[in-house]
Amino acid sequence: MGNCWFRGSSYINRVSTAKSETPKIQSPSERDRSDESRLPSNAREVEAMRLDSAARNPLTAFSFEELRKVTNGFRQDSLIGGGGFGRVYKGAVGTDGPGDEPLLVAVKVHDGDNSFQGHREWLAEVIFLGHLSHPNLVKLAGYCCEGEHRMLVYEYMPLGSVESPLFSRT
Repeated sequence: MGNCWFRGSSYINRVSTAKSETPKIQSPSERDRSDESRLPSNAREVEAMRLDSAARNPLTAFSFEELRKVTNGFRQDSLIGGGGFGRVYKGAVGTDGPGDEPLLVAVKVHDGDNSFQGHREWLAEVIFLGHLSHPNLVKLAGYCCEGEHRMLVYEYMPLGSVESPLFSRT
């Protein structure tokens, strides 16, 4: 068993410090509205929050234009999957050195649910997966947080998901 560490404020039974006789317990919707203004809304703020949380893996903050180019404009022939979060496209990002092969990536495009909850889930993936590094886990290579666009960039796994061989009917 491993340990799970979380450095953040607890949302359980948060009591306001208003000067009233009885403590007031905030409802989840009140917490969401008050916390929404504190969430990062651009790549610089996301990276600052990630680094402040002692992230171990260096992540690249991609622009929307870079990822559009990498995936051939999010064309259908680059589409490799999808799910509850959105669609996943295959692409290749360049490397810094001349002669280096590009890194194959899977770009997970958020489905457009730009609600507070959707942004919070996306941000949780960036922060938590940015902490993880293990040979049995796909590596998060970067993200895009530009305007309304929210994307995650993973190392491409050519053999696909572990789910396929485990649950295939062949």
